[in-house]
Amino acid sequence: MDTTTRRRLARRHLARARRHGAEGRYAEAEGDLRAALRLARTAAGPVSAEAAEAASALGILLEALGRPTEAEEILLFAVHLYERAYGPDDPRLTPPLNALGAVRQRRGDLAGAERLYARVVGIATGTEARPVRQTAPYGGPTCLRTRTGFPCLCGWRDGGAVRRGPGAHSFG
Repeated sequence: MDTTTRRRLARRHLARARRHGAEGRYAEAEGDLRAALRLARTAAGPVSAEAAEAASALGILLEALGRPTEAEEILLFAVHLYERAYGPDDPRLTPPLNALGAVRQRRGDLAGAERLYARVVGIATGTEARPVRQTAPYGGPTCLRTRTGFPCLCGWRDGGAVRRGPGAHSFG
């Protein structure tokens, strides 16, 4: 099987995995993502757009399914692939970095999660990620995650979010 055929098959597996995921058939999506990753890695070497996308999607799926050990390994691989293929500040890095932050947060590594979330925000806003103070101005605990998956910066002194009512967050 030549490289072009492998890449085409990898893209088909990725598309099928997206459909399965949207339908809630996660086991089938996982199988397709693993197949896409295998094909993409052998098609154009380990640094290809398809391999990075498949690794990212698989890691995010595993994190959502509550398998953080597997997810962390694959997400680190996805981040590595994206950084080698596109550079350290490419917006395509935000989904695997965000999911990796969720994995670290789930494990209780809040400092590691905070660094990853700060990097996500830095990439998404086009600014360099800077260390965020952990002290809340109102004296309460910091809010580490909103429903969007991004960290809530409303409790940090140098954060960029504004609280708009109980439990609501918006960046502004």
